[in-house]
Amino acid sequence: MSKIYFGYTTSTFGLKGELKCFTDFERKDLVLKKNHPIYIKDQKHILSSIRAHKGCFLIRIDNHEDINEVEEFRHQKIFIEREELELKNGEFLFQDIIGFSICEEGKILGIIKNIRYNKSGILLSVVGEKTFLIPYNDFYIKEIIWPEKKVIGQNIKGLML
Repeated sequence: MSKIYFGYTTSTFGLKGELKCFTDFERKDLVLKKNHPIYIKDQKHILSSIRAHKGCFLIRIDNHEDINEVEEFRHQKIFIEREELELKNGEFLFQDIIGFSICEEGKILGIIKNIRYNKSGILLSVVGEKTFLIPYNDFYIKEIIWPEKKVIGQNIKGLML
């Protein structure tokens, strides 16, 4: 089983045992649901409640109802098991294409080194002769070929200035 970084806790919230959680994970909808397992300090915990609050999430784990029961989970990283995401056929996480080559018209332009998230969407950070960013959308990304670890692009050369 492989663990994936999901986010982190910063503090407790209120007296009822909630933890303030920050995450930029792309598929929050698959994780932030009641009874989903998460891992904090290499221990498995079950989400017992989740609610959005001012740009973060307030989570309660293992039905803890008291602030004193969750103090030890402040300032901790949260991980999830990839297998527990239950991705449907054809669905993937963007981190899966890190290391794939970007090709256009049969020529390799570079390798995807990182994924960046911003308000307008997802950007693929590519390193080749030049370092550049490609927005992940239908205008630039034509196809992903999984067995060859290759992303076929279009209209990319204009981004390589």
